[in-house]
Amino acid sequence: MDLDEYISKLKSESATPGGGSASAITSMFSASLNSMAALLSQGKKKLEAYNKDFENISGNAGETIEKLKRLSQEDEDSFRGIMDALHMDRENPERKPALDIAIKKSVYVSWRIAGISMYNLNNSLFLCKYGNKNLITDSISAGYMSYTSIHTSVNNIKINLKLLKDIEYRYGEQVKLKLFMETVEETMTAIKTMENEL
Repeated sequence: MDLDEYISKLKSESATPGGGSASAITSMFSASLNSMAALLSQGKKKLEAYNKDFENISGNAGETIEKLKRLSQEDEDSFRGIMDALHMDRENPERKPALDIAIKKSVYVSWRIAGISMYNLNNSLFLCKYGNKNLITDSISAGYMSYTSIHTSVNNIKINLKLLKDIEYRYGEQVKLKLFMETVEETMTAIKTMENEL
């Protein structure tokens, strides 16, 4: 699906694609901007100590983007799985296990998007610190895109956990979310500090 077609579907009354899928697309833009900033930082004499890091960021961008493309589709599929389970007859004994499986799959997909977006966020911070200073606003923009993708994914996890009857699983995920978001906010604060110094 090309971008025009995707946007047309996203703005329509269809429930899919939704925020989770869009967050994966947003993270793709972050990875792309980071790649550009890394490529344009390579070969600079003052930055040569970081050339290997720049090469890794740009070199991994293609694989990162392909993963996010797949996850964008997987998010749509997992949402449909939840809706299918919710629409099952409440008296059907298969409804609850089907719903639990669908929710856990959706949570897994959201975590994958959040994890890759965190990778992008870390790359943005690195490029803000050590990359080509003429491109710092691109690196900051990439950071905000990753940050948005992370928050969207985390919010999707939170709302899906509310549907889950497995209390032990839900508690474990909530603890993971708290620790993860502490790291996210610390990283984004560092980027915002550099933004405020412009």
